[in-house]
Amino acid sequence: MKTKILLLQDAVYLPSFGGGNKANRLLMRELAKLGFDCRVVARLPGPAQHNPSVFLPEALAARGAIVHEDERGQQHYTHEGVQVLAMDTAAPTAAAELEAIIERERPDWILVSDDHRAVFLPVALSFSAERTIVVVHTHFHLPFGPESRALNPAQHQRMRQARDIVVVSDYSRHYLREFGGLEARLLRFPVFGDAPFAVRGRPDSGYVTMINPCVLKGLPIFLDLVDHFPDIGFAAVPTWGADDAVIAALRARTNVTLLEAADEIDTVLQDTRIVLAPSLVPETFGYVAVDAMVRGIPVLAGGLGGQTEAMLGIDFILPVCPVEQRDGQVHVPSQDTAPWRATLSRLLGDPQFYRTCSKAARHAALGFLPQTDARHFARHLAKLGEKPGLF
Repeated sequence: MKTKILLLQDAVYLPSFGGGNKANRLLMRELAKLGFDCRVVARLPGPAQHNPSVFLPEALAARGAIVHEDERGQQHYTHEGVQVLAMDTAAPTAAAELEAIIERERPDWILVSDDHRAVFLPVALSFSAERTIVVVHTHFHLPFGPESRALNPAQHQRMRQARDIVVVSDYSRHYLREFGGLEARLLRFPVFGDAPFAVRGRPDSGYVTMINPCVLKGLPIFLDLVDHFPDIGFAAVPTWGADDAVIAALRARTNVTLLEAADEIDTVLQDTRIVLAPSLVPETFGYVAVDAMVRGIPVLAGGLGGQTEAMLGIDFILPVCPVEQRDGQVHVPSQDTAPWRATLSRLLGDPQFYRTCSKAARHAALGFLPQTDARHFARHLAKLGEKPGLF
């Protein structure tokens, strides 16, 4: 009998353009390939979701999903061997519905991902703490520590009851230990696909690209560079953080091209020569850096949180001043963009320097990829399951 995994995530499953939900989707896909019975309960997109048409049944079907609705109007679909139920996770009945789903499915393992509403974890623990694994992709949703958006001592205590906690970076592992008193297991997720990877980086053509342009991800630095290099083509790929004001600011610049987000990152990066990742908040792990570097595309990144870790030793980490939250408002300090301008200028103007950096980035990323094999996750589950009487 197949080992059944139920992922509970308070984020949309498909399409998944954010780092955490994309990592979950690709993990579940790869575990399904390895013979696991993989199922997901995910959030139903709300009306405020950016570009809501991509979540319509016909759009999901175009991505290869087999979609249907049950008698209660809930959306179910199967995608790449994974069964998904999309539900309103904010509904008053959400906890009761989850209880019924878990009792019906009776999974061997429950993965609870970024449960910022504190709905999933209580239900999972009530079914079986021994089978519950907390997955941490972002510190914003943690119930403790300086990066949390909302402290929740009860949810913090619930995390202590789970069988295991999985994180995606050393930065995150140290954060949980320092601020939460929690030990966690570092597992790299299979986010980047399979080799071979085309070399996309070219010193003489292509965009300088930023994915998910918004204030938190470093939009002020991006716009400053756009304005200081008027003869260079820049590209922006709006996802969850791009509101109307961001889109308007980008469209006001004649040297910025807006690109559609895509399930396959190679589609976005095929015409890119440099990626900018100037996040003004700590990242747990910046997946886009590895995505770009494995294709020979140099990345200029801010040095907050796990972004440094994601650069894999490549020394293109540049200074940023993190945003501050006061009285419920986000305040953006002025940014010293001189180092960004200087580094970008050299990459754009010195082809030999570009080629050297491109080769070093690709070498580092290819060396990192074996850590992201989903079999590491499968072996970890097998080790956890060795406890007598668990199954």
